[in-house]
Amino acid sequence: MKSLIIRITLSFVLLLSSQLTYGQLKDWAAGFRIGEPGGFMARKYSENGVNAIEVNIGTYGGLWGTDRTYQDGTFRNIGYSVNVLYLWHHPTLVNADLHTYYGFGPQINSRDWYPNKTSNNQADGRNRVSGMGATAIGGLEYFPIDAPNLSFFSEIGFYAEIFPNPFFMNLQGGIGVRVNF
Repeated sequence: MKSLIIRITLSFVLLLSSQLTYGQLKDWAAGFRIGEPGGFMARKYSENGVNAIEVNIGTYGGLWGTDRTYQDGTFRNIGYSVNVLYLWHHPTLVNADLHTYYGFGPQINSRDWYPNKTSNNQADGRNRVSGMGATAIGGLEYFPIDAPNLSFFSEIGFYAEIFPNPFFMNLQGGIGVRVNF
């Protein structure tokens, strides 16, 4: 009789513990994105499993073209970018392995800017321009059943610069992979 009680108790504890961990996201994720901005990202999920903070460090200006009109001149190269996003993360109703996420945050960019030769007697040559603005993003993330620590994502968003060129807007997005741990 004592053995039966121990087995029932042990079975109940194991069943209860498996229910508590079912369907939860991991605490951290890190990965790479091909796109704009492209590069490395690290994500920390909150305890509620809905929110996350993501930091992205990488290139800026490569996906949508290196030559881009900016102020009274042109960007002609790939620069760097750093952004921090506050995200909301939800499983879809269609498939629990497919999640949507969206969020916003600040972004800092730096690129080489070449002024037009006819612009108000400005010097020829390249100038380093650092900009700061806000970014918003939305995406889909798939967690394969066979590889539960991996996720694949696709996202799109935009960047609106605040300084030094207010209302300069740029489309952003990309695809990538994350390892969740």
